Amino acid sequence: MAMKEELLQLLNVETLHDHIFPYLDISALRQVSLTCNTLADLVESHLAYTSALIITQRKTLKERHLAVLARKTKNLKYLDLSGCSDGVTDQTLKTFIYNNYGLKLLNISKCYRITAKAFTIEDDILEKPDVINALGSLEIFIANWCRMINGAVIVSLSHAPLRVLSLAGTWYIDDEAVTDCTTFFSSLECLNLNKCYKVTDKSIKHLVSCKGLRVLKLSSCWRVSDSAIAHVVEGCAELAQVALDDCRSVTRKFLSEMSEQGLLLLEGSKEGAEVKWDSSKNYLVDNFIF
Repeated sequence: MAMKEELLQLLNVETLHDHIFPYLDISALRQVSLTCNTLADLVESHLAYTSALIITQRKTLKERHLAVLARKTKNLKYLDLSGCSDGVTDQTLKTFIYNNYGLKLLNISKCYRITAKAFTIEDDILEKPDVINALGSLEIFIANWCRMINGAVIVSLSHAPLRVLSLAGTWYIDDEAVTDCTTFFSSLECLNLNKCYKVTDKSIKHLVSCKGLRVLKLSSCWRVSDSAIAHVVEGCAELAQVALDDCRSVTRKFLSEMSEQGLLLLEGSKEGAEVKWDSSKNYLVDNFIF
């Protein structure tokens, strides 16, 4: 006990918060909190203060543990839960959202249990102060391979100033959902719809409303053809990167023409590409180069 007290005297609160705790993962923070009551209080204070929480590829993380953690956060701007397939449920994600109104980046890729309910404001919390501001600062939303994400989620996010929207591999994103994206998110710079098989030319042509679009990913969108892509390229002067591999209605001649015009043709379906696109870091660089 005396050794613990001496250690605490050497490490002041600012040192712990600014130079030690930010470099520890959740497991390490938990071990620290079990050391003594004082450190447990400091860890809890850190979780309430921290602006970034990254818990990725933790398939065995239990829902109850993540729920406790969610209740302790208050100031998150950056939340990455990608790959936590079992622990992230609708209710757990709701807790994170309603406790952290200032979220700017949310990555829930491969959180297979998430549905539209996670983004729906329920009647019993409508009276909560400022609840309407939940996700009102969100700029980057990554939900690749979240099978149950649908158009209702897009509507729930309609008040968010989204710049990046990544919905690769979602089963229910269709033309209506994409059209809603162009209506609500005119400031979009990066849109990833790869393997969204229900998307067709009809909605892709509406992307001309997003004048600042720089990156468009449509790999394996079989119903998208040359004419729709040409329409977007003509209407979006900032467009610099496009992923069209395995688009069966896009011709090789057209791809060659796009390449000659200076468009960078990304690879979206080859080994490793999907994992790379799930990474939050890719969407934080200025040019969104993958």
